[in-house]
Amino acid sequence: YKIKELKRQIEPRETEIASMKNQIKEMDRELEQFHRSNAQLDLMIGELRKKLDSMQQTIVGQRKRIGDQESVVSRFKSELHECVQFIQEPERLRTCVAHLHKQHVHREVPHREMDPNVTHEYHRHKDYLERTFTTLKEKFAMDVDSHSAENMRVMHDNMSLIREINKQREANRGTKGVLQTKIASLQRLRLAKSHQQLRSAGGAGSTAVMAAEMESNRTRIQALRSAVMELEGRLSQQQEEQRPISREILPPMDGAVPQSM
Repeated sequence: YKIKELKRQIEPRETEIASMKNQIKEMDRELEQFHRSNAQLDLMIGELRKKLDSMQQTIVGQRKRIGDQESVVSRFKSELHECVQFIQEPERLRTCVAHLHKQHVHREVPHREMDPNVTHEYHRHKDYLERTFTTLKEKFAMDVDSHSAENMRVMHDNMSLIREINKQREANRGTKGVLQTKIASLQRLRLAKSHQQLRSAGGAGSTAVMAAEMESNRTRIQALRSAVMELEGRLSQQQEEQRPISREILPPMDGAVPQSM
């Protein structure tokens, strides 16, 4: 009986012990899982630390490279500025640029295929500029021919006008000579008439008559001279109004300076 009683008392505890053993096993499994997770996390942390160290080294190298490139660019700018000083001296400028190329270009730039759109746009602009140049060249040639023809026409007109002016001047000289001859003849006639009157009249009264006659002759001579000068002035004014504007150098006119009376 006591043994049965003890067994009844022991059974709940055994059940509790079995339950606790199951709980311990479950906790052991969870602990083992946590250990595995910690190990994986340790590996990930190690890899991340390695990546971080590698990135830090890369950053340091890139910073050093950027510093070197900036120093190279600064030196190139200063040397290029020195080359620009020879912009008016082609030979020295060519030598300076060749030295820059030799110093800074250590390898050939690889040839890359251009974008088809860029190539098409380049050829389109090239064709447009060539057509524009051809049009301007033809227009310039036409303008040159037109100006040459206009200049030749103006030069021929000027030569014709010069010939007409020379003819008119010759006619004016003839008219002037005729007028001077008439004036001289009139003076001789007046003088002969005065001498005749002096010989026929004699005395003090004839002197006054001769003086009056001479004064009358002077007045008429002056009137004829004024008429000649007025005709010459009108002729010069007509020539100035009819003369075309020309840029060509014309030959000198014959007898351009009128003779004084």
